[in-house]
Amino acid sequence: MNDYRSIGVYAGAATQIGKLLTLAGSLATDPAARVQVLCPPDAVTCQAAQRLLQAGGTQGSCEAVAEGASVPAQRSRGCDLLLLSQPYFDSAQSPNVGFASQLLVDASCPLLFVPRPQELGRQAGSAVLVAWDGGREGARAMRDALPLLQRARSVWVYAYGDARGAGAQSLEAACGYLRHHGVEPRHALQRMGDADYGQRATMASTLLDAGVAELLLSDAADLGADLLVMGAYGHSRAQEWLLGGVTRSLLSSMTLPVLMSH
Repeated sequence: MNDYRSIGVYAGAATQIGKLLTLAGSLATDPAARVQVLCPPDAVTCQAAQRLLQAGGTQGSCEAVAEGASVPAQRSRGCDLLLLSQPYFDSAQSPNVGFASQLLVDASCPLLFVPRPQELGRQAGSAVLVAWDGGREGARAMRDALPLLQRARSVWVYAYGDARGAGAQSLEAACGYLRHHGVEPRHALQRMGDADYGQRATMASTLLDAGVAELLLSDAADLGADLLVMGAYGHSRAQEWLLGGVTRSLLSSMTLPVLMSH
């Protein structure tokens, strides 16, 4: 079994750092695992995080860094997984929109977004729903989540869309890949019309995107899942990268931790 040995935690200013570190500690099961905490640029938060690491018996260190996506993106080069709180989407101009977009596309490791502070106490990874669409992003997310999938008690792989879509056609192959790695998934096809999940992720209709995100969260709740794994989609413009509608809708309304890869 593989494990995450190098876990990063980005502690933004509004984060309840104690609960994020508790989750990071529960994921750092390998004796050689270390947690690197990136704190806001104040010594008080960094000192508090260091005390929490020691109290939890977790090996690691803390570093005060400037706010923004560039530093965690750089530090992700040496991480197996990066934990951070759910971004706030107050408006289209919110700095969190650009932060999430930049970090998702620039990070070198998967990102584990955790719901806002009042929800941070939940554990992640005992029951996992994988959103499968047959695309590159979804395949990478599934591979990146293997350490969690291999120790989960239940794993579901759902393809969303029409039976003719790429996700439905490659669903059994995805499950075969997981079985080869010691994971026994249950799988299903959720019909949603003519467009499959990957196609819907790039459509312009915000209502349609919100509906897909709502279905993902509804299925996760019905299954009792405590982690959702999915690919992160986006749209390129000249000098910027914008979150795809499903990705943005899900991050704004998430009710459980979500592991994303781009």
